[in-house]
Amino acid sequence: MTDQTARLDAGPDCTFVYTVNTESWCWETIRRTDPRPELNIVKIARNGSGCEWEFTVVSNAPDGVAQYTKVCVFEDAFAAYTEMAPFFAALADRRPTTLDEVRAILDSLGVVDATERVNPNVTAGLICVPPVDRT
Repeated sequence: MTDQTARLDAGPDCTFVYTVNTESWCWETIRRTDPRPELNIVKIARNGSGCEWEFTVVSNAPDGVAQYTKVCVFEDAFAAYTEMAPFFAALADRRPTTLDEVRAILDSLGVVDATERVNPNVTAGLICVPPVDRT
C-alpha cells in the first residue's frame, strides 16, 4: 500500500496541476470533437513560461461513470513516471475506474485543480467577441 500522506513536490520553479475537461467553461465546444471525459495532469512553470510535461487520464464513458480509466503518456512526458511515482503507485493500489477516483488521488497528493470554470472572455455578463474581419 502506498503512503497516503505523501505530497508531491514539483520543485521550487514548478507545480503540479490538473484540469477537468467536463468542468471547463469550454466543455460544450470540446465535447463536439471528443466527448470523453478526461483529466490533464501538467507540471507547469510557476513563472508562466509553459510546462515541462503533461499527460492525460481518460474515461471510456461520456457520462464519467467508466468501466475503466486509461493513462496516456507520450515519450516527452515519461519523466512523470518518476516525478509523480506516488500517483502511479496509488493507481496501482486503488485501481480506480472513474475519473472522480483518480481526482481524489490527485487531491490527496496536493495536486492543484487548475480547471478554468469561468469564461475569461466574459465581463459583467457580456461576452467579448473579437470583431469579424469582413474584407
